[in-house]
Amino acid sequence: MFRGLHRSPGGWNSVCMLRFLIPLFLMAFPLNAQTRAQVMDHVFVTAQRAGVTAASAALAQSATRIAAGSADLAALLRQQQDSGAELQMLTERLATVAENTGAAAETLQGELAQEIADIRARLRALDTRIGAKFPEFRELTNPAPLTIAQVQSVLDPDEALLFTFSDQYYTYSWAISPKNADWHRAEIDLSARNERVKTLRQQVSAQGGERAGVALNPGARPTGRAFDRTTAHEIYAQFFAPLEHVFGDAAHLMTVVDGPLTSLPLALLVRRPPMGGDDDPTALRTTDWLVRQHALTTLPNVSALRVLRFARGRLNTEDKDPFIGFGNPVLGYQLAQGPADASAPTVITRGVYEDVRRVADLAPLPNTARELRRLAATMGADPEAVYLAENATEAQVKDTDFSRVRVVAFATHGLLADGLPGLNEPALVFSIPDTPTERDDALLTASEAAQLKLAAELVILSACDTAGSDGTPGAEGLSGLARAFLYAGARAILVSHWPVDDFAASVLTTSMLDGMYGADSRPRAEALRAAMLTLLEDESETRFAHPRLWAPFVLVGEGGGDT
Repeated sequence: MFRGLHRSPGGWNSVCMLRFLIPLFLMAFPLNAQTRAQVMDHVFVTAQRAGVTAASAALAQSATRIAAGSADLAALLRQQQDSGAELQMLTERLATVAENTGAAAETLQGELAQEIADIRARLRALDTRIGAKFPEFRELTNPAPLTIAQVQSVLDPDEALLFTFSDQYYTYSWAISPKNADWHRAEIDLSARNERVKTLRQQVSAQGGERAGVALNPGARPTGRAFDRTTAHEIYAQFFAPLEHVFGDAAHLMTVVDGPLTSLPLALLVRRPPMGGDDDPTALRTTDWLVRQHALTTLPNVSALRVLRFARGRLNTEDKDPFIGFGNPVLGYQLAQGPADASAPTVITRGVYEDVRRVADLAPLPNTARELRRLAATMGADPEAVYLAENATEAQVKDTDFSRVRVVAFATHGLLADGLPGLNEPALVFSIPDTPTERDDALLTASEAAQLKLAAELVILSACDTAGSDGTPGAEGLSGLARAFLYAGARAILVSHWPVDDFAASVLTTSMLDGMYGADSRPRAEALRAAMLTLLEDESETRFAHPRLWAPFVLVGEGGGDT
């Protein structure tokens, strides 16, 4: 829609450059250390460009709604849009004229070429003005890659960054610490990667629609209830273990992963070969899970690190309400129009998802009410700070002033782009209105979430379906929602990868908040790590040892401190 906003730097050229540079780097040429470092840095930047996803482009295409609150930004975007349309028209005309010969044709070709050059210069100038005047908008819609040195300059002494880029045959991994950097190539076919992650996802996902925890018993081995720790170790050993010399001593790991890894919390990867049975609670508790060594934070892209660190020390926590929560939306019934006709076309106009009967097919989530009340109690908030059932509407969310709230929680369904027919953005689900409107169609999309005015230290998205149920990579939806909430002003977002056991969810989220705001306050990622380990090591019930109970949540955004 806006040329310059959704150009695909991750297109054919970037991927081809990677396929040329990486084998060159890995070949046994006598490159000196400086040259190798330069090549590694160049490939790192190129891989970031190549990793731009379709969801990022879809979010950029929703920029008109995001920019609606700023007349200056809207005007610049309109100029960019018009210039882009003119450039496309002239480029097509030049291609037609180039088929002709003769002096007149050559003269016209020269004139068109000059006009094209002028428009490209105009677009570059507009890009510069937008980036300088509205850096947050540019970071959302067209994030600039960082060099290794730029990453190192914003890392704390006890931190490291892990980054992966995958193609059909290889996964390339980078590890960057404040004083060191290295990378590694693992040769494994994409289908094999998918199958490994799919296997693990099936073993942590709820079965038969149940939300209860798995039943582990040392003497019983129920089919499908074990967790394949060998596969979890193989993934770690193949992609990350060769880089332990860079990140091994880091207390806090920030991760930007792609491909199948996006649908798997890295906390449940296994660092060392496992011992004992995969369904033995004692063996599971003594496993060398990655979370035992590192607190983990997910970033939607590498460049988000610079933006988050720039905001350090600017978060005003005084005179703020402690908590607000929305959940248990009214769902699970058919509207008066009758059952949905699967063959009927889905209508989407002006951002309105009009086929709300599709939303009505989603299962109700009554236990989310209890979770939100517990979170409110942990934060010392009034019961009125929790909006449930018919009060949990998209309109109410849009009317709420979140700038005065420290912790915001949404306990509802989360949908990926394509999660419903015709849905082209990830979204959160709220109670269904009688008549869908642009203000309330039951779906808060990523572009609409980006327009919220947040100053929250933490946004909890206690929602399922942030990743495909079969282990299909979910980076598109997670990245889109995460970037949207970060753009809106959230410092961090807590997201669940699968429907969470009700008791486990309340333990993990409330324990995390206790860790963040208790007497011995900890950074967000460390507070989540402590909550996960507390549940894992709780021997009161054998089921707590299974990663489906303790590993569903990932922290997206700023996992370190704010000072």
